Amino acid sequence: MNFAPFATRDFNAQLKRSLGKTYLGAASIGEVMATAEGIRDASVDSWHRAWRRLAKSLETRALSARASGQQETARLLFLRAGEAWRQSSFYYRTDLDCAELQESWPRVADCFQNYMDLSPWSGQAMQLPFEVGTLHAYLALPVNDGSPCRTLLLPSGYDSCLEEMLVMVGLPALARGYAVLAVDGPGQGKTLYDPETRAFMRPDFETVLKAVIDQALQDPRLDPAGLVSVGVSFGGYLVPRAAAGESRLAALVADPGQYDIGSAMFARLPPKMIERLDEDSQEAHDIFESLAQGGEGAFLFRPRMAAHGVKTVQDYCRHLVAFHNREAAPRITCPSLICDNEQDTISTGQGQLLVNAMTAAEVTFQRFTKVEGAGGHCEGMGRELFDERVFSWLDTVLEEGRPDSTRPHREMV
Repeated sequence: MNFAPFATRDFNAQLKRSLGKTYLGAASIGEVMATAEGIRDASVDSWHRAWRRLAKSLETRALSARASGQQETARLLFLRAGEAWRQSSFYYRTDLDCAELQESWPRVADCFQNYMDLSPWSGQAMQLPFEVGTLHAYLALPVNDGSPCRTLLLPSGYDSCLEEMLVMVGLPALARGYAVLAVDGPGQGKTLYDPETRAFMRPDFETVLKAVIDQALQDPRLDPAGLVSVGVSFGGYLVPRAAAGESRLAALVADPGQYDIGSAMFARLPPKMIERLDEDSQEAHDIFESLAQGGEGAFLFRPRMAAHGVKTVQDYCRHLVAFHNREAAPRITCPSLICDNEQDTISTGQGQLLVNAMTAAEVTFQRFTKVEGAGGHCEGMGRELFDERVFSWLDTVLEEGRPDSTRPHREMV
C-alpha cells in the first residue's frame, strides 16, 4: 500500500503497524493520522511525545469512563491506550533502562489487563519458571462450556511484546473459542525490558517452548491434545525451531516461515564484508558499524543489538549465524502451516525454503499477496485474511486429527 506521510521508511512502516490494528479495535484511523501529523519526520523524540500524549489521553479517558459505569467505552479506550503506549517507546529500545521504555512497558501491560477485565474473556499475567529465572507470560481464556480449550502457544517477535501478540493473534483466537498462552521469551518484550527478568535473545527456543508446554499441561482448562504453536514475524523462526522433535504439539503455524535468519541478513550485505565477519580488527569493526549509521540503519540494528545483549554490529551479525532451522526443519512432525508474503522484505522467500526442507506428513504453504490487500510483512494491513485462512486450516487439522502420512505438501490458493 502506497502510504507514506514520512520520508523515513521505518516511521511509515510503524504507522501502518498501528493502522492494521483498527480491524481489532486497537487503533483508530483518525487518532493515528492525527498523531502522525504531530510527529516531526526522523525525530525519535517527536515520535515519543506524540504517541505518549495520545496514550495518556486514552488511558485517562478510559479510567474516567470505567468509573462512570461506561464499561464498553472504557474497554475500547484501554485497548487503544495500550497500543499507543507501545508505540511511544518503540524507538527507545536501544537503551533498555531508559526512562521512556521503563515507563511504557508496565502501562502496556496494565492497559491490556484492564481491557481483559472488561471483556467477556478472562486472562491473567503469570511468570513461568525457566532455568534459573522466569519468563513473563499471559493466559487468556475464551467463553465456553467449561470443556478444556484448544490452545495457541504464542511467542512474541523481534520487536513486539506479548500484549501486542495477544491483540494481533490472541483476540481473533479467543473469538473463535481458542485459549492463548502468550510468552515473552529471552530477548522479547517484558522479559527483556524488566530488569528483574532480563534475558537476551538466544537461538535455542526449544528450551522456552518446553517450559510453555509444561505449564499448559498442568492446567486442566487447556486441552493437552490441542496445543498449537503460532509464530508471527520473528516467531516464524522460533516456532519451527522449537517444534523439532516436540511430540506434544498438535500443529504449528509460522508467518512468515524462517529457514535461516543469518543467511537472509547476509544476503543483503556485500560479500567482502561477510568475509571479514570473524576478523578482530578495528577496520573490520568500523566497516560493520557503518551499517548502523543514520536513521534507517540505526533503526534496524541498534534495537536488535540490545535484544541480543551485544554492543557492536559485528557481534550482532556473528550471533545471527546460529539462528537457523537447517537441522530443525526435517525433525518437525506435526501438521504445519507455513506462510510467506510476496512483498515481505524481511522474509525474502524464507517460507518456501523452510517448506522445501520439511519432511512432515502434512505441510501446507500459504502465500499472501498484494492484490488481495495482504501485501507486506505479516499481512500488516490485511490481518483479516490471515485470520480467515489460518483458523480455517487449524479447525480442519484439529478436527481431523493427524493427517495420513501419505498426504503431500500442498499450497493454499
